[in-house]
Amino acid sequence: MNNNSKNILRDITGELEECLRLSSETPLVNPYQQLSYRLLTQMKSGEASMDSISGLVAELSAQGLVSRGRRSKAYLKETGEQENRALLRRCFLQAGTGLDFDAYQALVGREIAGIVVTGHPTFGFSHEQYSLIAGLIDGSVTEARARDTAGACNGRPDQNLSLEYEFDQAEKALLNLQRATAILYEEAAGAARELFPEDWKKIDLKLITAASWVGFDVDGRDDITWMTSVSFRHRMASLQCQEYVTRWNKIRPEGEEVVTGLLDRVAEIFAEDVARLTPVPDTTDAVRSFARYIVESRAETESILPHILSQLDKLIAKEKDEAQVAGLIVFRGLLNNFRTGVSHIHFRLNSVQLHNAIRPLVALEKDPDDPTGRRRYMKAASKLLDHMQSRTIGYESILHEQTTARRLFMIIAQILKYIDPETPIRFLIAESDTPFTVLAALCYARMFGVDHKVDISPLFETDLALARGAEVIEELLENPHYFAYVKKRKRLCVQAGYSDAGRYLGQVAAGLAIERLRIKLIKLWDKFDLEDVELVIFDTGGESLGRGAHPGGFGARLDYYHSPEARRLIAERAIAYKQEISLQGGDGYLWLQTPGLALATVTRIMENLLAPVEEVVDPFYENTDWSLDFFMTVKGFNNEISANRDFLQLISLLGTDISYPSGSRMTLRQDEGVVSRPLEKLSQVRAIPNNMLLHQLGCLANSVGGVGAAIFQDDHGFWKMYDQSPRLRHLMTLVLTALDLSDEDFLGAYTSLFRPRYWMHSARYEEESHDHDRMLRLAKMLETHGVYEGLNRIELTLREDLMYLRDAIADREMPPLPYERGEEERTSYILLHVLRMTLVQKIFLLITRIPRFRDHKGHSVDDLVLGILRFQVEPTLELLREIFPLEGDYDIDPLNPEKITYKGDNAHGYEYENREIFDEIGETYSLVRQISQALTGFVGALG
Repeated sequence: MNNNSKNILRDITGELEECLRLSSETPLVNPYQQLSYRLLTQMKSGEASMDSISGLVAELSAQGLVSRGRRSKAYLKETGEQENRALLRRCFLQAGTGLDFDAYQALVGREIAGIVVTGHPTFGFSHEQYSLIAGLIDGSVTEARARDTAGACNGRPDQNLSLEYEFDQAEKALLNLQRATAILYEEAAGAARELFPEDWKKIDLKLITAASWVGFDVDGRDDITWMTSVSFRHRMASLQCQEYVTRWNKIRPEGEEVVTGLLDRVAEIFAEDVARLTPVPDTTDAVRSFARYIVESRAETESILPHILSQLDKLIAKEKDEAQVAGLIVFRGLLNNFRTGVSHIHFRLNSVQLHNAIRPLVALEKDPDDPTGRRRYMKAASKLLDHMQSRTIGYESILHEQTTARRLFMIIAQILKYIDPETPIRFLIAESDTPFTVLAALCYARMFGVDHKVDISPLFETDLALARGAEVIEELLENPHYFAYVKKRKRLCVQAGYSDAGRYLGQVAAGLAIERLRIKLIKLWDKFDLEDVELVIFDTGGESLGRGAHPGGFGARLDYYHSPEARRLIAERAIAYKQEISLQGGDGYLWLQTPGLALATVTRIMENLLAPVEEVVDPFYENTDWSLDFFMTVKGFNNEISANRDFLQLISLLGTDISYPSGSRMTLRQDEGVVSRPLEKLSQVRAIPNNMLLHQLGCLANSVGGVGAAIFQDDHGFWKMYDQSPRLRHLMTLVLTALDLSDEDFLGAYTSLFRPRYWMHSARYEEESHDHDRMLRLAKMLETHGVYEGLNRIELTLREDLMYLRDAIADREMPPLPYERGEEERTSYILLHVLRMTLVQKIFLLITRIPRFRDHKGHSVDDLVLGILRFQVEPTLELLREIFPLEGDYDIDPLNPEKITYKGDNAHGYEYENREIFDEIGETYSLVRQISQALTGFVGALG
């Protein structure tokens, strides 16, 4: 940071204190708006140059990385390998004490946890920046070094955020998770050796699974072709077999040749598969050629893995060296768990895609949940299943199939046939509000002969789905085909979504609604003959508060998802239960960034899930009248907000382009994204950018929203319950962490920038006549933009709710937050917001200088101005540079016969407009985005 930047930082830090004092004395003064205007004045006068502002942003961005590292370290807790090994060993010893060997084997031999990596667009930092954060978490990088080297890193997300990039990052994360799983197995086997010295060699380990849906999730995407999924799965097999070979060569007994030869052979086969899929076949002839190859190459592969496992059993039985035995047990556990893939896979599609596929088979003319046809459609699906015979398909069948749903089940059939016949495959269905949807999936699973290995899993995340999800499963269990399917699979899988539920219901209400669904599902075991059926719940959310990441760490996060009350009910019924969680995109992969962080993540999960169930009476579940009132108040507040057009204006105030692109998936639904097009409904923005925009406004509305109103409604009852209920206190930790990152004056300052009155008032005191005129012109533009009245209303609504919450806790001594920000962090966080407010004002003044022009490609000057006001800056600047092109330099032939003496100067090529307006807007916008990234560091997640 240069001296000018240091001076500005010193000065505005002092002025911040002055503005805060002024605001307390004169309540109508917004301290951040006041400070941003002062800084704007300094920029206009030349006291604060863009270079010095840029240096200041770089310094605060480095502090944001350090803050992210601190918060993440507090979240993950212990990261040392030896310390985590000791903690795992203690967990297994405590869990195994009092058990016989068979009971211990039953505990460690089943899946109790699952980690699912997804390709969600949360790659908010570059790989270099994530590596720095990882170093801060595990202590290998000091804060001083991080500050010094942050500037040398790529200071924005990596450029090529393609599906291929996400797949590569996912595979690296999964390999680290697998290496952590190996250590988990070592400690589980070590505990068995201590507890059962006579039997421990017979131990068979599972405990945890890994899964991925990167390249297999086609919900809302048309860029993932069927051959992309096939190619990715073969690459996963090849990578895993290479991993086996490497690991085996480190531990194999001297002179062993059988397993070595088999592993080398299977690795060769899958490596050849990958070579045959490069490039990916995309013609009929190419697909036919690959199909012929795959059939011929599989003559020997089917028996290779069983043969290896059999050989490992023999080696373990005859080996005398206990360390060697332990290594063989771990290798066998990994082979049995991962088989031919670095993870299991999850396919995902939308229920509409299933309905479209099955429509002609059941004469589906209406929504399957329409009461006038609902029973008829269920009967039609059941009748289909009565007579469904499996059919043989091949790669050509997939090539010519037009419906997504059938195509996915065909791919599954080919994977089971040619890559891995044993590992189950999950089939996730988004927006599964009806039992018909699941039956439709079952029809296709049976049609293509994969129902014995596919776990069909409805996703419940909408208000309606969460309210009736248990009823959907109950109705399905009453259907003989689904019941027989569940009994055959010996597991019932559902997925609960915290992201969309959080933005429509509010995160607190979402957590309670999903808990209520969970408890209802558990009670179905009382009604149906399910004692031999495992319950698998996949809780999917992100790393932000608004998407279900409780701030207390992985243990607290699991308690938020799978509450002690739910655990108690499961233990009471002796239900076999598996808990799955998602780690989504770059922010989620951070926890698997290195083998050490992956081990810490696995350790935290095991500490939680292996701990005994606490028998605690919580009045939250006894006084259900109060609990329901609290839930309904929070939910009602957020339902109203999410349906409020004023809230849409607030969400779109800064626009999704205020931050860098963070993944291959679009932030707007695929039919959106036109320059200057306003949002018409909240569902147009996906959950991650929705949360990101709230973070960038400094108001985590869907995490705190409605709680203040609920307390205001029954202050005495709330605090009485809070003092007695561990569950309510746990929920409030999330709320208070969100409150700590929210400031209603941020909201007020940002919205004021879009009020014509603010600019008119500024013009009144502007001494420079050209700036005076520009401010008046901007006021007129914003009046045309017409969002300020709605912003006033929604700001008042959110401000009032926040004030209720602040007033409620003002006189109470609240427990410390899981991560307490230091004074420097708080100041830097505020200054970043202030700097961005200043830069936004600069951009707004620059757009008043855009010249008038005739409509271009259907866009008027007013359209392009609105595009920039909505921060669709890059496409708008591209259009402006088309309209006002630079004239390239050229030479005149000195011997030309026309005796030319005229040569155009820069002014004739719109040099001024490009350099003084468009380039200035672009440079300022780049700094705005850099600030957005820095703010995600302080908040702890992208969105």
